[in-house]
Amino acid sequence: MFVTHNRFVVVVLDGLRPDLVTLDRMPNLARFREEAAVLGGSRALYPSHTRVNKTGLGTGTTPKYHGIHFNKIAGGTLKPGDILDVGDFAQMAGLDPSADLVTATPLGQALADADRTMAVIHCGASGAPQLLNYRAAERGQHYLSLAGPQFSSERLWSAVEAELGPMPSPSGVNLERSRYAVRAMTEIVYPQLLPDVTVVWSDEPDKSLHVDGFGGPVSAAALSHADDLVGEVIKWWRGLGDDAPNLLFLSDHGHVETSGTIALKALFAETGLPVTTDPAQPGALLLPFGSGGIYLRDTDSSVLADIVSWMQAQPWCGNLLTAGGDGVAGAVPGTFSSSLLSLDHERAPDLFFQLRRMDAGGHERQYGHCLNAGDKGPSGSSHGGLHAEELATVFFAAGPDFKGHFRTETVGGMVDVAATILSLFGIEQPQSMVGRPLGGLLVNGTEPSDALPEVETVSVSNGAFEQHLQIRRLDRRTVADHGWVG
Repeated sequence: MFVTHNRFVVVVLDGLRPDLVTLDRMPNLARFREEAAVLGGSRALYPSHTRVNKTGLGTGTTPKYHGIHFNKIAGGTLKPGDILDVGDFAQMAGLDPSADLVTATPLGQALADADRTMAVIHCGASGAPQLLNYRAAERGQHYLSLAGPQFSSERLWSAVEAELGPMPSPSGVNLERSRYAVRAMTEIVYPQLLPDVTVVWSDEPDKSLHVDGFGGPVSAAALSHADDLVGEVIKWWRGLGDDAPNLLFLSDHGHVETSGTIALKALFAETGLPVTTDPAQPGALLLPFGSGGIYLRDTDSSVLADIVSWMQAQPWCGNLLTAGGDGVAGAVPGTFSSSLLSLDHERAPDLFFQLRRMDAGGHERQYGHCLNAGDKGPSGSSHGGLHAEELATVFFAAGPDFKGHFRTETVGGMVDVAATILSLFGIEQPQSMVGRPLGGLLVNGTEPSDALPEVETVSVSNGAFEQHLQIRRLDRRTVADHGWVG
């Protein structure tokens, strides 16, 4: 069996759509793509939220196994009677140490068991680095959080601060955060620690896209900045010569424009249905995101059909998934089964929903667009749902173990990175890891047997409500290409 002696550097540009990588907008990344191995069939996990896919990268698996379905989840047995923010360090630290927030084996654990090392450098929420390498501190693995030194491994932070000075502000849009992260990687983490796997997570362009969308000045500056950082990473990487690691540029999800908002909380209150957004109150718990969920908790299961029936009658209703059913249709008429998209974890909500997504149309709408939850006017762009433009992601890889000037339409994504790395290190992947090695991208590899499954369109209906999904069935998971209603 071939075992590589090369290391890996994985750089994630949060929220970057593949079609934004053009020579005029992002020339450095566009040129890298032409020289690299490209996974043209790269897709995000659904829900296409950041922390769902971040955990997918860190574990090589789906929510069915890793247990993270949204950026915030119902507390359940982890935090009874409350909502748990899975990116908040204090909330995560306050959980019972014997309880696993992430219920799949992390890549960091598999590497440590084989005496391999891993380091994480993260821009974003204070606790989110733990999703990339759950319980890293217990294994003595390094992590640097740009949310603050108190959220970082002390020895690494001390070394970085000594070289680079204080961290930039963690608040709002601040492009210097990701520049600091790249410098930390190229000047301290990689040369001093030589991790077998280094992950650098930039919160841009996602944070800026949420502000003013695809055409706004804030997002334009963020895309240009992200490409400058790509150029700096590539220059550093090339400068290492024969010692250069494998280098991957990824994104976790795409974006669609926000064309309107729906005040979900107020609308549910008007129905008289036993639904609340207050976890301390009785009733089914609503997480009112544009792609959110409803947890029945102690509410009678018959209420779910009433909730679904009411939602299906609303013009803003998008795709709906419920537990049970036959593997395609869910238990409630007109819904898909949550198991179809590998969501059926014990912590899963009883209903996954998204507000309606719509395709681009005419000169006024060059991109897909969606309704979002809230009581303010639309702004920026969004993600979390099943539109093709939210699910398509960047996956460009280069280095000694990857083919050059190569593109494959193999179906896969960020969730396959861990399995690919482990295969090159000759490490058996954990049972919970449903990602598979992307051998078609590798110099000494072959395509997985399920590389190019046929596109299958499945549909369910209830009265006038119809919904559809385009999917590809892999051996251990199903990948969503697009979802729509009507």
